[in-house]
Amino acid sequence: MNSEYQLIQTSRLDLFCLTVDEFLGLSINANALDHRGLSDPHSQVSQVELARDNRVQDVRENPQNIRWYTRLIVERTSNAVIGATSFHGGPDERGMVEIGLGIAEAERGKGYASEALRAMWDWAARLPEVKFLRYTVSPENLPSVAIINKLGVPLVGEQIDKEDGLELIYEISSEDYLTKAVE
Repeated sequence: MNSEYQLIQTSRLDLFCLTVDEFLGLSINANALDHRGLSDPHSQVSQVELARDNRVQDVRENPQNIRWYTRLIVERTSNAVIGATSFHGGPDERGMVEIGLGIAEAERGKGYASEALRAMWDWAARLPEVKFLRYTVSPENLPSVAIINKLGVPLVGEQIDKEDGLELIYEISSEDYLTKAVE
């Protein structure tokens, strides 16, 4: 596996890309990451939502696609897993990637979600195959709506998600993100 996407760092966070073995192992066993020596005070590892059949199948068939999937969000000074982030897959036919992320309830309100989102988008927007960045969120999730609005990402529509119900769709071109949204 290519090392350029194994770790994304911010001033406070390490975003660890799972290895193929960890990813496939976690879909079976929550202890698949014990060897990393991370603390998990909020039980985030067991809550990581990776067992989506399409993601597991994609990684089995195309191990290099692991880079699009689950990254643990680790607060560097405590070495604690405080959340996770993942693209829904690699770029689609338009070059669009959609991201999801979650932060442990006890760690919310500290700017970690914004920091992780920016780091992931900073990484993805610089890849030649990524043309658009998408973020979908329930209109009732006001903290997440505030995060995306603070970045200046345009609201382009809404959709009904089978699992999550009504979602607002925010999308920006990689070029616009890099020239307008990145400080």
